This record gives sequence, structure tokens and C-alpha cells, in this order.
Amino acid sequence: MTASTRVAYVEMIGGAAGDMLLAAFLDAGLDATALETALRGVVADGWSFTPERVVKRGIAATYARLVVPGEDGAPDHDHHHHRGPRRTLADVLAIVERSGLTPRQRERASRVYRRLAEAEARVHGVDVDRIHFHEIGQIDAILDVAAFCVALDLLEIDEVRCSAFPIGHGTIRMEHGTYPNPPPATAELLRGWPTHAVDVAGELVTTTAAAILTTLAAPGGRPDVVVERIGYGAGTSDFSVPNVTRVSIGTLTAAAAPPDAERDEIVVLEANVDDLAPQHFELALERIFAAGARDAWLTPIVMKKGRPAILLSAIADPSAEDAVARAILRETTTIGVRVRTQRRYVLPRRIVTIETAYGPVRVKEVSLDGTVRAQPEHDDLVRIARERGVPLPEVARTVARAIDAGARV
Repeated sequence: MTASTRVAYVEMIGGAAGDMLLAAFLDAGLDATALETALRGVVADGWSFTPERVVKRGIAATYARLVVPGEDGAPDHDHHHHRGPRRTLADVLAIVERSGLTPRQRERASRVYRRLAEAEARVHGVDVDRIHFHEIGQIDAILDVAAFCVALDLLEIDEVRCSAFPIGHGTIRMEHGTYPNPPPATAELLRGWPTHAVDVAGELVTTTAAAILTTLAAPGGRPDVVVERIGYGAGTSDFSVPNVTRVSIGTLTAAAAPPDAERDEIVVLEANVDDLAPQHFELALERIFAAGARDAWLTPIVMKKGRPAILLSAIADPSAEDAVARAILRETTTIGVRVRTQRRYVLPRRIVTIETAYGPVRVKEVSLDGTVRAQPEHDDLVRIARERGVPLPEVARTVARAIDAGARV
């Protein structure tokens, strides 16, 4: 990253929905005419788009007002109303692929839906190809996802970061009945992402917004930026907090984007475990990651009296220390967790997209002293291997050649 990196920081003051994200970008100056032209290239007609100004608990904001008559007349927050076809992942990807979006926009939108399908498949215990999208498979949700991808390009945004996800309480009515808040698919999408409880009886983050942000944004606090634009996107609910999403767009300051390694602080959590069945560690690690651990691992050790044991270690942001410690205590048989704070050096990194023989692939780039190292995202390689029936090593070699050739979308 350089000092010219433009960042959009999404702050979920009163939650987030697909149309709220779109509205926040419009409020921040996104050209509505250029956006609508791009969206007409996805779905030509059968919908209307008339943004309007509203006030949510004293905050002036924009309401997107993207309406698809006959398919879903209910707001994005109200899941129990459903009309229109139930599309599969293949159906939605076909709409995206034959659209007039740019290659990068199509790749980003497709990634959002693939991530959503994987979450739905885990929730329902079925294969990804058998998933039928409900609310998020409707045209308005497809357009919300496409709009986010188009907005990033029109506003020349290089990186998206987001605040912790607010979670309300109570239950949510959906097509199949009454579900806990957040609904199962949303909860699955938020696995491993920072969340915080809010005293609001209602759904604050919709599945559409969760899919978009956990695919295209990075978690973390407010970045050090020179803010140039601020926009507020309004939802349709009336909570005790303003039902708005705020987006701040600006340029990273030099201090936020040094040319070499950055320094930060992490906490290291450890526990010696000598009486837990080995097969139980898999779920324990999964839930430790869900609690906020950045990484976790197991090391064989020998304790007093020659007892074999496992050293369970995890690293996390200081803000996630309590949650990760509780997860270790809850999911293992240990009765104590050691914690220490350490400084570390971290190389600047960014995610770029390259074009390969298998289509777009995300690549993580890190730099030090002018040298750039690139590594493809493993999840993308696995996805391609599964979709194409090609051995994973072969996919990796093909992508490595594309990286060496300097291919970019």
C-alpha cells in the first residue's frame, strides 16, 4: 500500500443491509446515473431506482429505494415475506457472468455469492450446488451486490474496511419459521469476524450485507485516513439507535501505510491440555477462531511425570482477548489460560485479482524493500479444483504461471 491508497470505512452505526450500503455510497457522492446505467447491464428492466433523502433519528441520510415489483415488495429487513423464483448458485452466477459488468466487478460479485452458498450449504447440510437462495437470490439483492462492486470502481476505492458487526436480540421471522437473531446463514457468514451485542430487538445485519462485507472488506478499527467523503445510508427500521450505515472515504495517511513493516500489538494465549480426546481439538479450534483468534495451533509437549500433552496456542487482537480466553476454557478441559502481550512487525499487504486460464483468482501481495511477494488465496484454488475436477497441484501451477506473467484484472 502507498499513501495514495483510497479506503472506504463502513461503520454499522444502526446495522447494515444491501440497500443501506448502496445508499451510503450514493450519499457520499456516487453518481446515481452512472450506477443505474451499470445496473441496467445486469438486469435491464422490471425494477425502479429512485433514491430519496430521509432523516433517521436526527441524521440526514439517503434511502436507496430500489424496488422490484412482483418479486419482493418487502424491505430487506423483513425476511418472512417472499415472492419470486428461488435461484440456485448457478442461476445467480449466470446472471452475473452475462451482465455488462467489468471483469473485476463480475469476479467480486461472484465471490460474494459463492461465499454465501458455502455458508448456506453448511447451515443446511447439503451440497453447494443444491442450495436455493431465497431473499438474497432475488433481483433486488443481486442488484445490491452488483451496486457495491460498481461503487468501488466509480469512487476509485482500493480497499474496504468495516467496523464490528452489531447483533440485536430476539427472533427473526423467515420463510421456514422463526429463527434466532442473527439467522443461521448470517451467523455462519460472521464466523471469525468481530461482533458486538446491541440492546435492539431486531435484525441489525442482513444476510446480504454480511455476505458483501465478509467477502470484500477487511475487519479492524477505523483506519488512519484523510477523509474526503462521508455518506449515510438509511434502512427502513426505527430502532433506538439511528438505522443508518455510515461510509467514510479517504486516503490512507503516510503513517498508516509505511513502505516497509508495520508494528502492532497482539495477545498470545496458551493452555496445556493433557486430558482432551484428540478428535475434539478440531471443533475447539474452529470455535476459538470464531471467537476472534487470528491464528491458533497445537504443539506436542511433555509435562511433569512424563505425561504427553498438547500446548494449545492462539494469537488475537487485544480487544478479542476475553472472548478467545473464554472459548479456550469452554471448549477444552484446561482450567487456566496464560496471556501475554507481544509486539510484532507486519508487512503491508493487499489483495489483487489476476486473470488465469481458470478465470479470476485473488492473490495476496506483500512488499519489503521494494520486493513484492505474491501468494494466491488457497480458498480460490480449492474452489477451482472442485468446480473443474482438476488436481489442486495443477491449479496451483497454472495460477503461479499467471502470477509470474503479471496478469491483472
